[in-house]
Amino acid sequence: MKQHLYFGPPDKDHYICIGALIGPSHILTAAHCVTGKAPDGLKVRLGESNVNHESNFYPRVEKDVVSVSIHPKYNRDKLNNDIAIVKFKGAIDFADNRHIAPVCISERRQEFASSRCWVTGWGRDASGAEGKYRNILKELHVPVVGNADCENNLRRTRFGHDFKLHSGFICAGGKGKELCKDGVGGPLICERQESRAELVGLVNWDIGCVQDDVLRVYTKVSEFSDWIQHNTIHQS
Repeated sequence: MKQHLYFGPPDKDHYICIGALIGPSHILTAAHCVTGKAPDGLKVRLGESNVNHESNFYPRVEKDVVSVSIHPKYNRDKLNNDIAIVKFKGAIDFADNRHIAPVCISERRQEFASSRCWVTGWGRDASGAEGKYRNILKELHVPVVGNADCENNLRRTRFGHDFKLHSGFICAGGKGKELCKDGVGGPLICERQESRAELVGLVNWDIGCVQDDVLRVYTKVSEFSDWIQHNTIHQS
């Protein structure tokens, strides 16, 4: 089962964003999901595939959040460097929770254009207020697209011909390859070799469900590997 998270106030369920488990007590997500939110007002939910928890085949695990580290160069206007590390209380015992597992982070300069990749989330079934969240976690196979092609694709949208794609982004998707909006923080995972799955991106932003031939933009996780290591291994 792919690993994600659920944020919410301790006293009630309130979905905020998705994320990716990268260790026994750390999750990666989008910075704009947690900006301005106190750690003690958040919790994570792991191992959930159906938000109607009575229907879950495996038990979910809930943990209180103890700290949030937002990338120091995060730009909330352009969503550049839109990445954050959430640390929760205690460590997950993977032996006792075999349906929960961390994902490895891809290496820098690794190309995934020809790899088998997928994104997962509970995205809405339509844009706007009429869109409803899905109850069951969905998985969608998507092709990774080079940044030059992605930039050209996005220039045909409201961004215009002068649009420049930041190097900290990676793109994937295409016509019919969209889980719709509000899967922010969700992982883009690719198989590299010997069935090894690696975390390549985190859902950042998109145009929405109306233009389904427009690519979705992800935070390129490998660009932040040094920062991630410093804020997990060295500060555990």
